Amino acid sequence: MNTIAKLSIVACGALVGTTAMAGGYYDHGRRGADEYSGAYIGLSVGEFRYQEDGLNDITPTVAMVRLGATLSPNLGIEARAGGSFGNALTDSYGLSVQSMYSGYLKGSLPLTPGFSLYGLGGIAAVNLQRDFGVGDSRDSGFSFGVGADFDLPRGPTLNIEWTRLPGGNNLGYDYRNDMASFGVVWHL
Repeated sequence: MNTIAKLSIVACGALVGTTAMAGGYYDHGRRGADEYSGAYIGLSVGEFRYQEDGLNDITPTVAMVRLGATLSPNLGIEARAGGSFGNALTDSYGLSVQSMYSGYLKGSLPLTPGFSLYGLGGIAAVNLQRDFGVGDSRDSGFSFGVGADFDLPRGPTLNIEWTRLPGGNNLGYDYRNDMASFGVVWHL
């Protein structure tokens, strides 16, 4: 069993355990304490940016599923999985994100009822398919990001986010990966 599969199993187990224990959440002034637990599920769509020395940025569109649990008003955990919709081309260089997996600790700073800023840090893995250089790459390591959550009255939460993902080296040329995304989360 590879490292990514093990990480996914551990993250899902942690989510189930913390969801069972999480009786409270930060309600942003709009929900009753017994309306839902701290668990949530979400979808995000964004632009993945591949930056390799000597090349223009390649930006495939990606989608992710997010599973999380709010442990306190300022702390949560989140697991994510996703990939790109297809191949993106820039200057005849093609790239697709075959898969992305991550597990994050999420720290939130509620500024007003219904609006909070957050930072996240954890472990991520990115599997890329290129039609240049080394075709396949599997990079894993530390990942971090920042974002903002906007609660809708009696409904889901919208968010915007920027995330730095693990990078690597393609035939002697370093590359970096990051992503800007927009998402929606439904509380369970």
